[in-house]
Amino acid sequence: MRRVALATLLLAGSVKAQMADVPPGHWAEGAVRALLEKGVLTGFPDGTFRGNQAVNRYQAAVLLYRAYLTWTEEVLARVRKALEEAGAAPERIAELYGQVADLLEVVPEVRRALEDQGVRLEAMEKDLEEVRQALLTALEAQAALKDLEDLEGAVGRLEKELGAQKAALAQMEARVKALEAALAELTQKVQENEAARVKDAQATGKRVYALEERTKALEERVDSRARAQVYAGVGERGPFGGLALGWEEAQVHLGTDRVEASFQAGSVRVSYRSLGGRSEATAQAGLFQGIRLVGELGAGDGGYYFGAGYVVHEPEGGLLPGVHARVGLGAGLVGGEPGRYFVEAQGGAFLGPVDLTLGYGRYWGLGGGDTPFSALFATLVYPGEGFFGEARLAYAVPQEDIGRDRGLLVEGEVGFPLAPFRVSLQAGYRDGLWGRGVASHVDRFRFTAATGFYGGVRLSYEVRF
Repeated sequence: MRRVALATLLLAGSVKAQMADVPPGHWAEGAVRALLEKGVLTGFPDGTFRGNQAVNRYQAAVLLYRAYLTWTEEVLARVRKALEEAGAAPERIAELYGQVADLLEVVPEVRRALEDQGVRLEAMEKDLEEVRQALLTALEAQAALKDLEDLEGAVGRLEKELGAQKAALAQMEARVKALEAALAELTQKVQENEAARVKDAQATGKRVYALEERTKALEERVDSRARAQVYAGVGERGPFGGLALGWEEAQVHLGTDRVEASFQAGSVRVSYRSLGGRSEATAQAGLFQGIRLVGELGAGDGGYYFGAGYVVHEPEGGLLPGVHARVGLGAGLVGGEPGRYFVEAQGGAFLGPVDLTLGYGRYWGLGGGDTPFSALFATLVYPGEGFFGEARLAYAVPQEDIGRDRGLLVEGEVGFPLAPFRVSLQAGYRDGLWGRGVASHVDRFRFTAATGFYGGVRLSYEVRF
């Protein structure tokens, strides 16, 4: 009894040690304790049950197999107990069944002898039949017991196989733990390498940023240096030549073909231009970025004063990235009288490396040599740093009788370096039209008697101080 009590106490202590993390009064406490006592479940080596941890397929297989063995052992114990209480040992049941069979063989002879003596044995036969049935039941129980013994043998074999599976499982768990340790070590190394790589990338980024800032500063210094360009060439109107000077935002161009000067400070720009027998001085100021409002005031030759306003959509910062557009209108005073109104709209976008611009303009001239007209125009520009290309197309219709019903201009220009010079080539076809737009007094389209093909070449040399 003391040994039993001691074993019970040890078992209870072991069960309690395997469910240290099960809260007292938990709704599953009784079930957990019963399954631990029967050996169906086991806790973890640290004394915890970990009731909230997920069960994998290996753990589920071991759990079901232990439950099956526990149930089989209980059934065998109950059968043995029932046979022992009935006093029916398997050897004794077999002996009694043999004796009953011998009696049944001699019963007919005894019956005939007794009938000869006038005795009926129905009651004796009934009793013997009952005895036979009881013995058959005992033999069936014996067969069942044999089946149970075979089952015990199978259970034993399964227990051995389970032991082997447990050993294999233990080896697998050891390998998994080793792999987990190797994976943790590898993860740590990868994290360390990643941290080192990020640190190196940050250091490289800082160096690149410093180099970019230095490059930007050098470029700004180069751009801010004064520069001069000497050029000469021959074109539609004959030979030409000149000198162009630039320093930061100030530009001066002095030549036989044109005279230009401009200066810009922030959003304010002032300029003077003289080209093709016309001249003008303008001042512009703008507000905002992305979508700008630009105002312009100017004066031209012949007592011409004008003003204009524009809405400009910039390719960067506007509503449509990469799209540039301008809509403007203007009016002037000529000799104190209003006139020379204009409306112009143009827009474009980059098609790969090429900038395409389409426009429409309407000009209300004063008549005579100042012809009113409507015009459509297009420009295609390739703004390369080395190679430069530009093509222009314009079609204008006069709004008064000038002896022609239209004017056409198609021209192109390419530029490329030819060390130490830069070469520009120009060619085109003119059918009574000269100019580049509607808004500018100097560049405004005008009709001319010139018709035919033309071309020119320009050679320039640039010096930076």
